[in-house]
Amino acid sequence: MSSSFETGLERVCGRDEQRRVRTVSLSELKSLCAREGLSLREGALRCVAHGVEPLPLLKCLHGVEPQGQARLLGASVLLVGAGGLGGYVLELLARFGVGRIDVADGDVFEESNLNRQLLSSVGDLGRNKARVGAERAARIAPLVEVRPLEFFLDRSNLPRALEGVGVVVDALGGIAPRMALHDAALERGIPVVAGAVAGWTAVVGSETAGKRGISLMWGDAAAADAEHALGSLAPAVSLAAALMAAEVSRYLLHGELALAGRMLHADLATFSFEIYDVE
Repeated sequence: MSSSFETGLERVCGRDEQRRVRTVSLSELKSLCAREGLSLREGALRCVAHGVEPLPLLKCLHGVEPQGQARLLGASVLLVGAGGLGGYVLELLARFGVGRIDVADGDVFEESNLNRQLLSSVGDLGRNKARVGAERAARIAPLVEVRPLEFFLDRSNLPRALEGVGVVVDALGGIAPRMALHDAALERGIPVVAGAVAGWTAVVGSETAGKRGISLMWGDAAAADAEHALGSLAPAVSLAAALMAAEVSRYLLHGELALAGRMLHADLATFSFEIYDVE
């Protein structure tokens, strides 16, 4: 940490007596970073390293220790898909303080998205989903960096998109694009967390290079998506996304995946939850 940043931080930080931690407000951190030529993410990392908690992350404390918060702020995630699942996952990871999220989607919002896609709104119809997601993240979670990739990923551009990524989130629809994504990521030793929704049902799983799981369920790349037969309902979408975000966060914090080689199946019509070994 530069001495000038440290000196400036000491001048402006306060204290939360209930949590027994020093804090810095967003406005003070913005001013300090502007003077030092730092991004807010860099400034937040330096604050946490110095034992000062940025107020936007204050209530993560105790559930996440400062060392864990530093790991989250220093992490890089590739989120593929910014529709139903991806919009909620982006919201949760950004608010949790995951430092860099590259969100890829070449699609635009349409009226049929409004029933369950968090990022969709009437005012954003016709706009690119990744771009809208990045703009929302800048408003709600300024300590993190969200970079929109306003195109679809395929086998030709996946290698570049995967550079420097610690974990991949598969929030895609259909089967063929998912298979290409999983193959490319796992070949590079990057774990993948994936989810899918159909009607009231949500499934979530994760994979590593040595432990395939949920993708083993996708045997036919040309098979119809179950969503087209059963619909896609907001409660199941948001549940699946929350489970995916929790699995990603677990990996970034502890280097572990609870669902590697497994699949969690939730049926909200009957409130039944089961975990299967897929491998």
